[in-house]
Amino acid sequence: MADPVSYLQLLEHGKQIDYLLELPEIDEDEKAELESIWLGLKSREESKFDAIIGVIKECDRCIDQLEKESQEIKNNQEHWKRKRDNVINIIKMAYEKQLISSKPTGNKYQATIKAAKSKLIDDFKQWSYKERKKFGLCRKTIITRNMDESVVESLQEQLPNRNQVRKVLEVNPEIAPSSARLVKRVSLIYGLRKRVRKGV
Repeated sequence: MADPVSYLQLLEHGKQIDYLLELPEIDEDEKAELESIWLGLKSREESKFDAIIGVIKECDRCIDQLEKESQEIKNNQEHWKRKRDNVINIIKMAYEKQLISSKPTGNKYQATIKAAKSKLIDDFKQWSYKERKKFGLCRKTIITRNMDESVVESLQEQLPNRNQVRKVLEVNPEIAPSSARLVKRVSLIYGLRKRVRKGV
């Protein structure tokens, strides 16, 4: 067991355990268990120390199990997200190929498919020097000391001017950076079918 110095330290820090036991997130059952652990440590009995380590090992097992279950839940969630996206993409593709109308309707559900803002793929890394100069931006970040305004660090970053590139691709795509492009997108809104009563 612990040496006499450690034992004295445990006694001196009784106020700290009182503070721990008064924390609002600790319920009455857990408080009683922690008090029992504290008294078990002060008793310096080997069997009680083994029981305390057993509690830690039980916590380890529960944490490991919950981490596994959490990962499984995350994997399942990702699976259903991918499946949902794939089904929506199939509907959008059918609309783009003019296989269905912009307002497909079933017996129970209906949907509306409409054009959305195009997605800009700039492929900035592929731009030539001239394209970067014509359609690029330079972002500078300067870090200074408050005391004497001296410069600690200066960072410079090259970025595409996405608004300018988008406008050029929409109006005059021939002069836009060769690797940049707009990808058409459509949105899908769906819900229960609205049934209309006919006549009286």
